[in-house]
Amino acid sequence: MKLNKQLKKILNPYSLAIVGSIILIIVSLFIIFKPETKKTPAGIEIVDTGIKEEEEITEQEARKVAKKQFQKLGESSVKEEELQVKKIRRSEEEYYYISSAKNTLEIKIKGGEITRINSATVEE
Repeated sequence: MKLNKQLKKILNPYSLAIVGSIILIIVSLFIIFKPETKKTPAGIEIVDTGIKEEEEITEQEARKVAKKQFQKLGESSVKEEELQVKKIRRSEEEYYYISSAKNTLEIKIKGGEITRINSATVEE
């Protein structure tokens, strides 16, 4: 009997409304502040570089980002030292062209944005 009374006290409409409201607020905050993930048209998730638009990314930082991106593409045995890095210029902007054994990508130097991901190396 005592348990039944306590359960009725706890499960009154007012308490349920408060719990429901708290859950709704938490879910809303999660949706609002969820980190934005970028994807290519092919559905590949792009790694965030953490570089602001006005900052420039160094070659070493570009290697680290490329390693993370290649690992997301399924290339698990990538080492930063083995990545080939070329500095290229396209339409007045500079990029790091980074290639591994199976994949290539381009990272814009100003802003550090990954702009292209290919699954085959490109010959000059």
